[in-house]
Amino acid sequence: MLSLLAASPVASLYRTSTAAFAALAAPHADAGAETGTGFLDVASDPPAKILIDDADTGKVTPQPHMELKVGHHKLTLARLDGGHSRTFGFQIESGQTRKFTVHLAP
Repeated sequence: MLSLLAASPVASLYRTSTAAFAALAAPHADAGAETGTGFLDVASDPPAKILIDDADTGKVTPQPHMELKVGHHKLTLARLDGGHSRTFGFQIESGQTRKFTVHLAP
């Protein structure tokens, strides 16, 4: 009787449903990771090259509404003449805009 039940369509459906539930309940690699994007508005005097997380964006200030992934980032503003630069840590939150206006001394 047990082997007959194990081969029945109901038993097969039960095993499939149980496996599917276990897969849904299992933690994913990105569980708890923040998702989404926010924005950065950045301006400086004088204009400066914009680096985000040590990567050159190819952009120069002023630069409104730069889209970034949610999380912690590092902004570096480097004067175009190679002079003074400044670095800031900041947080981007989903759907929010973070603003920086910076005076870069000579």
